[in-house]
Amino acid sequence: MAADADMMDLFEFDAIPTAPVYTLAECIAAKANHKAEFWEEFEDCTDPAEEIKKRFRSALPLCNAREQAFIKLMAELAENKAAWAQDVAYYPFRVFAQNDFAYLYLWNGQYHLVMPAELLAVYNEVISDENFTANNAQKLEMTDYAAAMLNLYGAYEADWFATVWNHHHKDKITKTEAEGFLSDRAYFHSDYYFYDWFVVHDCLTEDEFEDLWETAEKLDYYMPTKQVIREYAHKGHDNSKISGEREMENFLAGYIQDDHVLEFTQFGVKWSCERLQTPEEVRDVLADAGAPLKDGHFCAEFERLYNSLRENTHIWELKGFTPYQYQMQTGECISRFQLPKGKTGRKKG
Repeated sequence: MAADADMMDLFEFDAIPTAPVYTLAECIAAKANHKAEFWEEFEDCTDPAEEIKKRFRSALPLCNAREQAFIKLMAELAENKAAWAQDVAYYPFRVFAQNDFAYLYLWNGQYHLVMPAELLAVYNEVISDENFTANNAQKLEMTDYAAAMLNLYGAYEADWFATVWNHHHKDKITKTEAEGFLSDRAYFHSDYYFYDWFVVHDCLTEDEFEDLWETAEKLDYYMPTKQVIREYAHKGHDNSKISGEREMENFLAGYIQDDHVLEFTQFGVKWSCERLQTPEEVRDVLADAGAPLKDGHFCAEFERLYNSLRENTHIWELKGFTPYQYQMQTGECISRFQLPKGKTGRKKG
């Protein structure tokens, strides 16, 4: 598999260090021997295999396009019992591994990605249904809307999903149907959770969500266009970039040599835009990376690029509006970003 060192560490942590096995009972036993906590989720279940098969069948119509492509890959490997030599796709693997749909073995220096035979049979049965593709088209699009709205708002009321969907479609869904879809997907997916009637990004603790909502609750939601939904549905995947993002990444790469520090800093800068962080917080990110904050050219160019990037970023604290859209909506202006003077870097240790 092709991956950087950090990615391989993740796969090695998840891998079961034994020869691959291919039935669900064997996979369950191998995982239970390797990870004792595996049985905790099944302590009230007399037959884990039947529970996993049931969950897998329910999850198949709720997978997005990337996840469906990953299932197809697993099915092809399972048919041939072949080692996994394709490029790494850790995110969908994590989703299926956490749900006990995928099992990874590391044996004789090779990774083996296994979809147990019983799940392969379920998969082949489901996709052989001539109505599956047609019936699944709406669900595929709904998963894109769910991902986009999570990336745009960080947290939103479940009812708002139906409002956004119905704004763009003639075939309407009810609020109950919207909540049911989001609840079903949350059952096997880990990128969001429910907090009362809110859908909340899994990167936010409950306290952080409450702080975010206290800041944003008096604002109306930004109503995304179809183009924005397409862009934000794949944000962070498939090299999707918003305007100004690549320019900022390239600029930082000219000053930060360590690849891991660079990646962390690039992410921190983009995240600071999404969360409308203070200039002091942004400067701390740069200071921790060893950026040349005493270099006037660096600071001036960073400020220019940062303002450009933030202007094109949909911000959680602004209920999904960009700064320009927020000004048009409310008449209030977000102050132009400037790096604060003086030393504000975090103390380490």
